[in-house]
Amino acid sequence: MGLRTWTAGLALALTCGTAQAAPDVGAMTGGELIAFTKAMPKGGELHNHIGAAVFPETLLQWAAADGLCVDVKALAVRQACPATGDYRPAAAAMADPELRVALIDSFTTRHPDFRDRSGHDQFFGSFGRFGAANNLRSGDVLAAVMESLAAQDTFYIEAMTTPQGAAAYGLGLKVGWKGGDLAAQQAATKVAGLDKLLAAAIAETDATEARAREILKCGTPQAAKGCQVTVRYLMQTIRVLPPEVTFVQLQLGVALVAADKRWVGLQMVAPEDDPASIANYRLHMRMVEALTDRGRKVPVALHAGELTLKYATPEDLRFHIAEAVRVAGARRIGHGVDLPHEDGAEALAAEMAAKGVLVEVNLTSNHVILELSGAEHPYGWLRQRGVPVSLSTDDAGILRIDLSGEYARAVRDQGAGYDDLKRSARNALAFSFLAGEGLWRDPNIYSRPAKACAGQIGAATPRPGPCADLLAASDKAREQWRHERLLKLFETRPR
Repeated sequence: MGLRTWTAGLALALTCGTAQAAPDVGAMTGGELIAFTKAMPKGGELHNHIGAAVFPETLLQWAAADGLCVDVKALAVRQACPATGDYRPAAAAMADPELRVALIDSFTTRHPDFRDRSGHDQFFGSFGRFGAANNLRSGDVLAAVMESLAAQDTFYIEAMTTPQGAAAYGLGLKVGWKGGDLAAQQAATKVAGLDKLLAAAIAETDATEARAREILKCGTPQAAKGCQVTVRYLMQTIRVLPPEVTFVQLQLGVALVAADKRWVGLQMVAPEDDPASIANYRLHMRMVEALTDRGRKVPVALHAGELTLKYATPEDLRFHIAEAVRVAGARRIGHGVDLPHEDGAEALAAEMAAKGVLVEVNLTSNHVILELSGAEHPYGWLRQRGVPVSLSTDDAGILRIDLSGEYARAVRDQGAGYDDLKRSARNALAFSFLAGEGLWRDPNIYSRPAKACAGQIGAATPRPGPCADLLAASDKAREQWRHERLLKLFETRPR
């Protein structure tokens, strides 16, 4: 069934008041499917490391404009060119077609086995090779991400980022490790200067957003579509650092959520199979538990279960997600692909379904890094068990993807139907950490709207009264209202 056919039929059905048929996305050609998922409102994105979301062509332009240097041997961007060795100014590297292509290869996973690296090693190693190009351009990065999402009719993001990374590192080393006494660790971090770090992080957020708004011309007649994207932040803490540093980052994240509504939760990132991650996993979960009161004080989303037997032992695949949910109180799990390997996997999946613990699914990332795709991926298994899922990109620039492509991949590789895509988009808002009551009483099902707005979902504006009051009071309900309106227009507009 082509786009024009199903859309016309849907519009006619709505006009006549009859039940509408969902489009058969599985029958669409490649071009139809991409055009369809690009135009489809996708609600939001909950798993996006914005520092790795910009494509390398843009990073190289920034490096050249900023007078940075390229290490030709390592195929990496550096702050300055040493007097010795094989280095070239980034502007000169951009003018060399062969070197430019090699740099793009170095910064991405577009060529399997580049320099004989696995997808896992190429992916995680790329951050150190391109990081200098965007370290001083956080506002430019944010603007690029906002504009990319808006171009895909997606208007909400929870961006993972690590403010005041160097300062937090220094503070952690200054405090030192208190031998696992987490209350003492928390008190010592506070005394050592957490409040100063908090103020600097808020100022950094202000500067980043001001620069993004300047680039997008927000508030002017020339405002870009990206200005319509609502941005919230997750404190991205690094699990491979010394425990005292990871603890400072977590404690700073808790303080940010309390002090600034733009910051809505915690995350924990870096390779889960790294020896430091493995050795400290249970400790990290206890840290999160202590600082957030098991997720009751601050919302928690954790990378957990981003493992296969190629990168971890069977013992390490048995408990990571369970610890994240039951000890740290995670409301969302990033990746979660090892869940079927966990002890009591069926019971854990049922618990997550009952509690509404969502899994952020990153299909291309899992394919590239873990070589996990098709029927081996647990995406279908999760859906069958009622575990909420939402599609996301992870690191779009490194992987050379966008959110629309992940929706298309879910259809091609996982057999997802339109109802699955629609649920993913709605889940990205219903399971967000936005403040306020939601527009639906049954997230992941979406048959029971909030009583205040019953009969009004999809309208341009709410009627005066309880529904309008709900939208005025709730950030989450407002974003969901906008999405439902866009979804209705998408499903009924002619093509």
